[in-house]
Amino acid sequence: MRSVIAVLPLLAAGALATPLDDGPYVARQADGSGLTRSISGEAVKEGRIAIGQAFTVGAVGAMPAFEVQLRPVETPARDEIRLNANTPMFVVADTHGEYEILGELLRKQRIVDTSLRWSFGKGHVVFLGDVFDRGPHQIEILWLIYELQRQASRAGGGVHLLIGNHEAMVMRGDLRYLNPKYQATARTLGAPSYVDLVAADTVLGQWLRSRPAVLKIRDLLCLHGGISPQLVERGLTVSQINATVREALSGEESPQIDWLMGPLGPLWYRGYFADAQGEASATTADIDAMLRHFGVTKIIVGHTRVPTVTSLYDGKVVAVQVYPHRDAASAQSVMEALRIEGRVVKRATIAGALEPL
Repeated sequence: MRSVIAVLPLLAAGALATPLDDGPYVARQADGSGLTRSISGEAVKEGRIAIGQAFTVGAVGAMPAFEVQLRPVETPARDEIRLNANTPMFVVADTHGEYEILGELLRKQRIVDTSLRWSFGKGHVVFLGDVFDRGPHQIEILWLIYELQRQASRAGGGVHLLIGNHEAMVMRGDLRYLNPKYQATARTLGAPSYVDLVAADTVLGQWLRSRPAVLKIRDLLCLHGGISPQLVERGLTVSQINATVREALSGEESPQIDWLMGPLGPLWYRGYFADAQGEASATTADIDAMLRHFGVTKIIVGHTRVPTVTSLYDGKVVAVQVYPHRDAASAQSVMEALRIEGRVVKRATIAGALEPL
C-alpha cells in the first residue's frame, strides 16, 4: 500500500542553477510510522508511511528511481561480524554525494543490477563513511545503502555503513562542507538548520546514530580514518570506540569524546600516509601493534585520497579512497573500490575490472 502524498506550495529555495529536487526526509512518529517530506520542482510533498510500506526515491541522471521500505527503529549495529573466509567482500570509501558515480561502480561490479537492487548474494559490502558533504546527492546514497541493507540481509549477505568524519561533522552541527543545495532544502522545508533534517528523531538520523565507527569483519578492521598508536596505548576496544562515538553523536561531552573525535581518533587519523616531509608517522612496529591489539591481519581505511587503491605496510593497511569525480579531459567517471575473495585482495575499477594489488 502506498502512502498518500499532499502537495504544498514551495518556499523560496535560494539561488540554485536548477529547480530544487531533494528528499525524502522522513521524521519518525510516536507509533513508528514516518512523515515523509520531499521537494520536487515547484512543490513540497508530504505523506505518511507505515513500517513495512515503501516510498520512492526519485531518479537522478542515469540512476533510476527506487523504492525504500521503512523499517522499525534501528538497534545499535554489531561491533564484529564473523564470516566464512570464502565470503566475498566489497569495500567502498568516501562517496561524498556523488550518487551517479557510485551507482555506476556498483552496477559495473555487479553489486547491484540495473534497477539498483542487490545482486551480491551472500557477499558483504562495507561503506567506510563520508557519504555527506561536497556532492549534491547524499540523501539518495543514504537511502540506497539503507535499502540495500534490507535486501542483502534477506539474501544472506550484509551491508555495513560506517561513520566518517563528515557524518560526525554534520550531525554535530558543522556544515562548512555541505553542498549549497542542502542549505536551500533546509530553508524550503522550514528547518532551522540542515542538522534538524538528520536529527535523532528522523529515520536516517536515528539509523546513522546506530552505525559503528569501527567494524571488525572477518580478520579485517574497517574504519574511515585510521587507528593511531595513541589509541592503542589507551587500550580502547572496538566496542568502546563505537559507544563513545555514539555518545558524541547524541550530543554528550567528555574529555574521552573530545580526544576520540579529534585528529588521533578513528574518524580523522592520517598517520599511514606521507606528510610534507615524505614520511608517515605510523611505523611498521606501530602497525603490528595495532593488528595484535584488535586481532586482525589488515586495516582498511578511506578518508585520505590516493590515486588508486593502494596497499601499504606490506599489505597490512589498504587505502581505498579514490575520490569519485569526472575526469576533466575525458569526462569519464573515476572511482575505485576493494574486492576481497578468500585471501585475494583486488582493486575494483569503475569499468568493471578486477586488478591484483
